[in-house]
Amino acid sequence: MSSTSNPDGSISETQLRQIIRDILVGLDEVHSQDIVHLDIKPENILLGKSGKYKLADLGMARLLTKITEAHTIPEGDCRYLARELLSREVLQNLPDLKKSDIFSLGITAYELIALVNLEKNGKEWQALRQGTFEYPAHVLKLYSAELLGTVRRMLSPNTDDRPRARDLLQTVFISSEQRIIS
Repeated sequence: MSSTSNPDGSISETQLRQIIRDILVGLDEVHSQDIVHLDIKPENILLGKSGKYKLADLGMARLLTKITEAHTIPEGDCRYLARELLSREVLQNLPDLKKSDIFSLGITAYELIALVNLEKNGKEWQALRQGTFEYPAHVLKLYSAELLGTVRRMLSPNTDDRPRARDLLQTVFISSEQRIIS
């Protein structure tokens, strides 16, 4: 068992924070160029030789202007799709797709936290999109309230309540080099 694992096989909070932070760095970069990934899921997160996690498979990534012009939004894996992308009116009232990427990263984090493989539908799938999910009891002992609360915000059904990648990087997932010791 690695030093980043908990006794139950889940990853440590430190490891989980590193994964989320590294992916947020990549998302912040692509979002700053008005590109959305649209297919964030565990299979598209790779560990590089440098020890940093990387966001892979940009096959569904699009410039926001291209989505508006083409009137189509590619759909990634339904297990990780945000609620707003499931609406028939999505193209008439285009949601903040950058926040849809945050939702997908939140679902990925939830899977790692809860040690589950999400189904393509069902009660848990619905609860995650409605914001009515509960963490399994054992999780509350393994992870900080700050981390669990942040993942819950990332999964908010309301896009206005979801943080942006840059906001998360400047607050919750600030690098150890940037932390101010008081």
